[in-house]
Amino acid sequence: MEVQWWADFLSAVLRAATPLVFCALGVLVCGRAGILNIGVEGSMLVGALAAVLAAVYSGDPWMGVVGALGVGLAAGLVLTLLTVYLPTDQVVTGIAFNLVCLGVTSFIYKLLVLGGVQLMAPALRAAQDAEGAVSLAGLAAAVTPLTWIALFLVAVSWVFLFRTGPGLLWRSVGESAWASHAAGLNVFRVRTVAVVVGSLLSALGGAALTLGWVPTFTDNMTMGRGFIALAAVYFGRWHPGLALAACLLFGAGEALAFRAQALGTGLNPYYYLMLPYVVTLMAVAAMGRSVEPRDTGKPYARR
Repeated sequence: MEVQWWADFLSAVLRAATPLVFCALGVLVCGRAGILNIGVEGSMLVGALAAVLAAVYSGDPWMGVVGALGVGLAAGLVLTLLTVYLPTDQVVTGIAFNLVCLGVTSFIYKLLVLGGVQLMAPALRAAQDAEGAVSLAGLAAAVTPLTWIALFLVAVSWVFLFRTGPGLLWRSVGESAWASHAAGLNVFRVRTVAVVVGSLLSALGGAALTLGWVPTFTDNMTMGRGFIALAAVYFGRWHPGLALAACLLFGAGEALAFRAQALGTGLNPYYYLMLPYVVTLMAVAAMGRSVEPRDTGKPYARR
């Protein structure tokens, strides 16, 4: 029975960490190109709603993933215009973008609820139910396909950023945009691709939340997970592998919170809901100051 509990817990950790992994990669690829992606929470929120709506009306959860990617692309283009080409202050723009996305999704959600629309999406099913995940093979089969996609993208991002020439140029833009420009690199193009890719990944995180973790949408359901992903990148010192480890740690806090509620200890359930955020604060405080790429967050305008 104890083995079964741990197997169920580990599968819950993987499902809870998957949205964070996508969002953390979205923050990381932007930061490595010099863009501080504060708007990750907003992209995740609109991606979650779009995934549910597309899955509900099409009856296919993979169409929900496509819908999330479409909305993520639109969000990325808006953020690109604001943070790359104008350019505005990236922190202020990101916070404003999050507030706009929260208001828009809340408005659409309430309209749908008043219209009697049931936002229960067909979930992306694992190969087998998590209850049967006693062995390692069973645990691997208990997670959704989006988890494997997230892990694959972690490996791809590591290889691209640290083992390829284009990845070195990408990182150089985040370290010194003017030096990259002097070397003949198109800073605007690199940052445009970075913001769009980061927004797509964040929207995928929203799809993983609503299609692979909780197959429905509620008002403000991300509940700060985008900022947890941002903390995971700082905790992981801007490295994909370490960011993945941080996401798993924070996912364990969320999974433990739900498991502890199920035990019925008599404590107020809000104490358990605090657990992932407490784990985040403790982990970031224990790591100390993380050195980000030098030009991350700094506007670049060609003279």
